[in-house]
Amino acid sequence: MATHRVRPVKGVLPIALCARREGRVGILVPPENAAEAGVVSGLQVIPVRNLREAVGFLEGEVKIAPTKVDTASIFNQDHEDEADFADVKGQESVKRALEIAAAGGHSVNFDWSARNGEIYACKKAGTIRPPLTLEEALETTKIHSIVGMLSPGQALVTRRPFRAPHHTAINAGLLGGKSFVCAEIARHRTP
Repeated sequence: MATHRVRPVKGVLPIALCARREGRVGILVPPENAAEAGVVSGLQVIPVRNLREAVGFLEGEVKIAPTKVDTASIFNQDHEDEADFADVKGQESVKRALEIAAAGGHSVNFDWSARNGEIYACKKAGTIRPPLTLEEALETTKIHSIVGMLSPGQALVTRRPFRAPHHTAINAGLLGGKSFVCAEIARHRTP
């Protein structure tokens, strides 16, 4: 009899957080999702490869060690491969705007066809923003988890995300494509 493997799924982190909030002791997850769920403290995360292994574990016939993830070590991983904001030459007004936005914890939306210098400066602005707290990292990772943007075996997103929509994107596309949203924005714009 063939044993079919348990396949990885999207959204395991929100499920694990919900299980902990409901007072559950642990959850069974595919091995590929174990690190992601393992960042939730106070919850036993048991990686199972197939249903036979899951049933064996639940009946006490199979011993499986819970997955443990050291979140502190994830936050301390080196990001030397990233260029630093100090590497941006010129673009003084763009750099100043990015510094002010970073200091205040604000997002930035450049409303023009960005040139290479501005794009480069924006990409490197992440190095001047404060690091994510664990709570912020969990919220960011939940979103990445649900939409399937986590790399295989990735436990936590520890860097602030950067998005650069295409310069031809319109408000409707940026806000989900609903015309009533754009109409509401247009209604509240100052002349």
